[in-house]
Amino acid sequence: MKTTLRINTKHASLELQRIASKDIPYAIERGLNMTARAAMDRVKQDIPNSFNNTNAFTRNAVSYHRATKNTLKIDVFIKDQQAKYLQFEEYGGTRTPSDNSVNPSAKALVVAAPNAKKNASGALPKGYVKSLAQKAQQDLQRVKAAGRKGKGKAQSILKVSGKNGKPGGFFLLNRQQHSLTRLVSFVDKASYKPKMGFHQKVEQFINKNANHYLEQAIDRILTKGK
Repeated sequence: MKTTLRINTKHASLELQRIASKDIPYAIERGLNMTARAAMDRVKQDIPNSFNNTNAFTRNAVSYHRATKNTLKIDVFIKDQQAKYLQFEEYGGTRTPSDNSVNPSAKALVVAAPNAKKNASGALPKGYVKSLAQKAQQDLQRVKAAGRKGKGKAQSILKVSGKNGKPGGFFLLNRQQHSLTRLVSFVDKASYKPKMGFHQKVEQFINKNANHYLEQAIDRILTKGK
């Protein structure tokens, strides 16, 4: 006894061709974008671990270019504005005033001293240096008007030029305590060693997790459709 089954494979073959030409590229697109988004989120979460202090601008430095069915490629990258200063944390090197992303015409780099006012992220507040410059000018005019140094005010902000290899900057002068406290320094350059590891972290995450997200996207297409 035997049973003979005749199966028409034409429909199945056409369905597999349709899946291969339409659904699989869509699934790969989705899987790649899931991978890129997850890699971006992971690196963003890790940024505070790479630096002593970070602000929202730096924490939101990472983004990605989405894949499409026509270009099955993803790019995870640092945005241009943040890359102007984060490149030194990634590759190392020497930073000069011309690398200032906020004020490219700056003549010096501003470095915060331990006693400088700082915001919640540990950075100099916006407008802080400009405020020091205004106070220094006002205090100087007040001293000149008083006719002798220190009359009528116990503390003043002084702007001091660099000398004998020591950087200039703004200082807090306390006349009662006869003390001079540095608030910020003006330097010609600052040297950096690589410590961010952005490329390495992105590459490691994608190598470890890309297959998981691609398989997840393909399984979803095959079982549930788009």
